[in-house]
Amino acid sequence: MSDHVKNVKYGDKPNASARLHVPGSRAERDELRMHVKAFAVEHDLTPPLTLEELDAHASCIIESHGLDGSNADFLKILLNNEAWLDAVAAVPFERRTLLLPPCLRSATKCQAEFDEFGLLCEQCGNCVLCGLVAEAEELGYAVLIAEGTTIVSEMIKGGMVDAVLGVSCMHSLERTYPNVYSRAVPGLAIPLLEDGCADTSVDIDWIKEALHFRTDKTARGIGDLARLHEEVSAWFEEDHLRSFLGVGSTETENISMEWLARAGKRWRPFLAVSIYEALAGSNGEPLPEKVKSLAIAVECIHKASLVYDDIQDGDDVRYGEETLYRKHGVPVALTASLYLLGLGYRLLSTCEASGQERADMLALATGGHCELCLGQGSELNWARSPSPLTVDEVLAIFRLKTAPSFDVVFRLGAVCAGADSKTHEILKNYSLDVGIAYQVQDDIDDFHGKGDVDDVACGRPSIVLALAYAGADARGKEIIARAWCDSSADVLDEARQVIKDTGAEKKAAEILEKYRKQALNALKPLKNRDLKIILYRLAGKILRTEAE
Repeated sequence: MSDHVKNVKYGDKPNASARLHVPGSRAERDELRMHVKAFAVEHDLTPPLTLEELDAHASCIIESHGLDGSNADFLKILLNNEAWLDAVAAVPFERRTLLLPPCLRSATKCQAEFDEFGLLCEQCGNCVLCGLVAEAEELGYAVLIAEGTTIVSEMIKGGMVDAVLGVSCMHSLERTYPNVYSRAVPGLAIPLLEDGCADTSVDIDWIKEALHFRTDKTARGIGDLARLHEEVSAWFEEDHLRSFLGVGSTETENISMEWLARAGKRWRPFLAVSIYEALAGSNGEPLPEKVKSLAIAVECIHKASLVYDDIQDGDDVRYGEETLYRKHGVPVALTASLYLLGLGYRLLSTCEASGQERADMLALATGGHCELCLGQGSELNWARSPSPLTVDEVLAIFRLKTAPSFDVVFRLGAVCAGADSKTHEILKNYSLDVGIAYQVQDDIDDFHGKGDVDDVACGRPSIVLALAYAGADARGKEIIARAWCDSSADVLDEARQVIKDTGAEKKAAEILEKYRKQALNALKPLKNRDLKIILYRLAGKILRTEAE
């Protein structure tokens, strides 16, 4: 065995880079790991942890034990590892990926070639990678020897992997943390003992210890979430809906079922079921009938509200097709909407839940219904005589018009699962910020022509227009004020130029990020790990913050 491999094997590297703050000896690293384990037990760390939380926890450990402040970055990695340890251990080996850096190979003896996925180890025995790859693959890991995390990100996004064991330099670990964090992917990180691009070293025993972590429990993975979405979406096939709801074949029933089955993302029923799953812990058992009733009720009420929205806003297109009132006329569309609304409330009042659960679900649904009407009413009343809106005024409309729908959906699933009052409070705060962020994102999408309508062209309350008005000079304010009343091409072109000149779109993106962060911060007190992970992942999907 070469001196290089011997050094790597036993993990001691006295001259490790001070800049990267990796302790140079095994004894120092073990002492810090011991402090972190004790801290984690005392404070019951529940992942995912924000960078702010990691900073605060690391500072606390440093202060409590009189440690050198240069250990902060290393402590943050240890804290994150400790928080995720049980979750990683619950993921089967075959659903994990080991990511190794090519710089661990022997620069002079390695003859392996690279392909688009990374280094193709030939098991020549000339470097430490050989033994690690063989041991990990024998356990069932997918092993990648590559720089960066692009490939792993694609595997995670596609539901092919549920946990990552990453070995890299401190700089890369810090840079890639936000990508893994935004997806709430269970992971353990092991930093290299020194910086550099060739013949680097690592604590092999630490990697092997991490490789073999395993419990008898089985964690719910990203792929399971995707499969759950598919299962819920299948409930909205028209034949299944007719059978489940017991509807007949009158024209009103036919139009209502066609509208209910029309393609959509099914976010709301999926969200309600996801919350139930995380809290109830079904462990792979079939979902109870009350959950299906809840999911279909949520979609009935949502689809009913869309008919009213389209009529009130004068929209011609929904889901890329003609809106219901354009196809059948206003009276028929309103009747179908009211019928769906009745079906939704009937499902909530007759599902196989306890009497208290049914009462609580109806109270939630009707309360949200009233708030949404107030939000829509505020917008409609403003539209009768539109005038420039401040950013706060637009956000206030969003708070009533959009946030309650998320609150109702999340908390209906929680009621169905028997959640406590503290969980309901956390969900309410989270829903408020997610709802506002969702509407801000929708405005940005509409501005770029990605939505069914363009709020700028339609003169609706828009965060982009409000920001442009706030930042414009007198001439710009006049143009934006006209754009809210005049949808002619010349006015809209001028308004878009004002939006560009004032940087309104960038400011809207900053507001989106602000509310996204607030939503995730609202989850800090949550101690149900499965629920916290689900809500992080849902925020990434709803707000499309997952790194591509």
